[in-house]
Amino acid sequence: MKWPKIALAAIIGIIMLSAFSAAAADTIVPYQIYIIQKGDTLLTVGQKFSVPVEQLKTVNNLLSETIMPGQGLWIPPANLAANPYPSADSKGNLSSRFVLGFYVDREGSLPCSYQRMLENSGLINACAPFWYRLAPDNPTEVLEQHYADATSPADLKDIISAAHQNDIQVLALVHNLLYPGQVDGAGLAAQMLATSETRNKFINQLESLIKEYGYDGINLDIERVSLADREKYSLLVKELYQRLDPQGFKVAVCVPAKTRDDITNTWSGPFDYKQIGRYAHYVIIMTYDEHGSYSGPGPIASYGWVSKVAAYAAANIPKEKILLGIPGYGFDWAAQQPPRYISFAQASELAAAQGARIMWDNVGKVPYFKYTDSSRKEHQVWFENASSLSHKLTVVEDLDLGGIAIWRLGMEDPADWKVIGDTF
Repeated sequence: MKWPKIALAAIIGIIMLSAFSAAAADTIVPYQIYIIQKGDTLLTVGQKFSVPVEQLKTVNNLLSETIMPGQGLWIPPANLAANPYPSADSKGNLSSRFVLGFYVDREGSLPCSYQRMLENSGLINACAPFWYRLAPDNPTEVLEQHYADATSPADLKDIISAAHQNDIQVLALVHNLLYPGQVDGAGLAAQMLATSETRNKFINQLESLIKEYGYDGINLDIERVSLADREKYSLLVKELYQRLDPQGFKVAVCVPAKTRDDITNTWSGPFDYKQIGRYAHYVIIMTYDEHGSYSGPGPIASYGWVSKVAAYAAANIPKEKILLGIPGYGFDWAAQQPPRYISFAQASELAAAQGARIMWDNVGKVPYFKYTDSSRKEHQVWFENASSLSHKLTVVEDLDLGGIAIWRLGMEDPADWKVIGDTF
């Protein structure tokens, strides 16, 4: 995890992280970010702050003791060093829960998922690269799509091979999102779903993609579907399963979060949990964006909301197929402007730079902070960290769900992986 240099001297960003306490929501505990300087070693940093080297490695997700000038390290308080992040009660072992990580190329200041995937390969069962979408001019075809400065087509097989070498399955994710201009994603889905012939052409494309690149299956992330196409979408899942399952390939399907089957809801109504759950190997419940780009500030995924969505899903989908969506990101809201999508690292840096105190929402069981920028605009930042994750994993354990799906690798708190390893 690297942080920008802010000055030539050693800089400590004091970040106030809330104590993990059900009794006192406003209790805070100091945490620090230390910017590595020339001549520092992990041992000398540990001695400076009275924190064992192994604890520094665990908290910062380091595979070795190699550190570089300009790199930022989380420094836990010495009295918390033995257990810096609370974890959920463990009821199983690694093989008892399935962990999928969404894989995304570098997006501007947001890192590529590659390094985080390899660093945590022992805890990741599958990844789903965000590389394909319905072709705008013929949605029965699949178009490869990357960010301008990101992965080139020549890299795809290398990334897939690296995942396979680390025993990580790779599911090709296909979506109908983020088109430029006035392209209608729901309209493209409607054309693809229209008839058994158009669906068959699309499935042919997916099968060819699997065999060309060596994927282990498909992750359907068709999020914009018309209410009129609800039954046809369920048919697509069934037909795709019938084509791929006999060949040993997997089908995972992303579905919006909901607590009841409201067939008038244009966002979640087109997705029939029961029918999709009959055929998909994995159903990824997108339990994130409870608050997001469409709303005012609030939790990305509050504990109560996640619990209700998960309970509804478990009542309608075989529990072993359910992967609970886990956000690794946050949003920075300011009045009269769209919120900014940020990673855990960016939220932490921002809090340090603004001298903001990170607080704990004891109802939603998530961290947040407030600050006023140089233009005197007031901001609210809500994000996720290892402590908020530990609560969500209790939902997985209590309902005995199949596992989790993390959006996205590289944006999450590095300490998430200790919580996952301790819990699963």
